Parts: sequence; structure tokens; C-alpha cells
Amino acid sequence: MPEFAEVNIQVRYLRERCTGWPIASFGYEGWSHFQNLPEEGRDEQIKDFFQDNVLESITQKGKHVVMRTSKGTMLSHLMFKGRWSVAGDDFISNYKQHKKPPTEKSNNFWLVNPDGKRLNFHEPEYKGKITIFPGLHPGQVEALTKLGPDILTLPETDPDLAQEWTTDAFAKVLKRSKQAIKVFLLDQKRQAGLGNMYVCEALYASGIAPQRPAQSLSEDELTRLHDAAQRIVKASLDSNLDYDQVLKVYRKDTDPDGNPVENADVGGRDTFWVPNKQS
Repeated sequence: MPEFAEVNIQVRYLRERCTGWPIASFGYEGWSHFQNLPEEGRDEQIKDFFQDNVLESITQKGKHVVMRTSKGTMLSHLMFKGRWSVAGDDFISNYKQHKKPPTEKSNNFWLVNPDGKRLNFHEPEYKGKITIFPGLHPGQVEALTKLGPDILTLPETDPDLAQEWTTDAFAKVLKRSKQAIKVFLLDQKRQAGLGNMYVCEALYASGIAPQRPAQSLSEDELTRLHDAAQRIVKASLDSNLDYDQVLKVYRKDTDPDGNPVENADVGGRDTFWVPNKQS
């Protein structure tokens, strides 16, 4: 699933091309979109929202693409394979699901501006979601406000939701949790944007076993872990998702020093770690 870095690159693409777009028409198909709206009157609400609307700004909160419009907020969660693209200028990235151009068959939501340019949302598995919140700015959307601080604060961070992820804030919530640290880090209500891949890498880089209870970490360990998570996500962004450079243990057989990488089930997720280095 795209994590903070992968979503951020997508948001940058959209900000360059679609900020300020008037919406002349829209369309969608499938079952996954607009499920936050009550079924009764849903079609009318959707039509009213998009008619004569404008994409005023495009920002990020965790794994969400946040589109502030003149009539409220629109969110998209990419799930596993989702992406936005402008027709004729299709978004491609080094993320494994985005290396090839999107297909028309995978397009299940679209916006068209007055010049005829079309912004498409592609999700071949129909799991990606578009949701709208008429009359609300991002800071009033519960789906966003219940999330923890973003791993990194960047120019693309939504200003209504900007909250720095500090070591003090991290320590405060961590010390109250008996969850495995791997499970804790994946909880988007604790901190937003980390997913399985970068969590495995951050735990490896900080020398912490993924099964450890969160509250068992020492002050030095939690500081190392906090810094490692931020450093790895930033390195992924700076390298344009060069996973060969960034990933040391995720889906590997050995680490760079030749130590065996084990794959354990922690919290129901594949967890790649090095017992020789993580305790």
C-alpha cells in the first residue's frame, strides 16, 4: 500500500497540474466511492457538490490526498493500487503499482475542467475511495482530525491539520501502550503515514525487535526509532522512491551485512527483521 512518501509524490504531481481547476463535469462508477454519505439523497448531494465547484488546493494528511474545494473537502485513499492522473500526462512513479501507465479500464472516477482536461482516479481493484464532505474544510473532517501527527511536515501538509511529530509526543503515547511496537507504529491514530514497509525499516535501523511492547522502550530507543522513521521516509522521498537504496530488510533474505532476515507475523502482518541486530 502507498505510504507517506508514495502519497506525497502523488500530491506533488497533482498540485503542479490541478490547483485552481474549475469542475465542468464529473463521473464515477463502482461501489467504493462516497460511502460516507447516507444512501438517501446521495446522488443529489454528489451532484450538488461537484456542480460549479473548484479545486482550490491539494494537500496531504498521512496516506490521504486532501482536496480543498470551494464547496467543501474531497478525500481520496489510494488503498493498494490507486492513483490520480491527468489524461495525456499519466502519473508514473517508482512505486511498484505505478511503474506502468494507468489503463482506461482502471479509471472509476473523473473530473473534467472547462478546457476539456480530465483528471482520472484509477483503482483496478475498486478498493480506493473518494469521499466528499460538503461545507467542511479539512480541519473539520473527523476522518482526518482523528489521525495522529504526520511523520514529516512538508509544504504539501494540509495547514489545517499540521502537527509536528516530536519525540516528546511520541514518548507520551508510547509509554501508555502494551502493544507490540510494530503494531503501535502502524496505528494511524498514533502517527500518520507509516506503513508496513517503512516500519520494518525503521525498527531495523534503530535495532529494536518488532515484538517488543511499546512501553518497554527506553528513552534512547524511542529517540532512535523516531529519528530512524523520519530519516527513512525522507530518504525515500529524496531518492524518488529508490527502494534499492532505501530498503535494507523489507522482503530481503539478508541485510547489507549478510545477516539472515526473518519474516515473522506481528499483528497479522509480514514483518521483516534481523534477530542478530534487533532486540
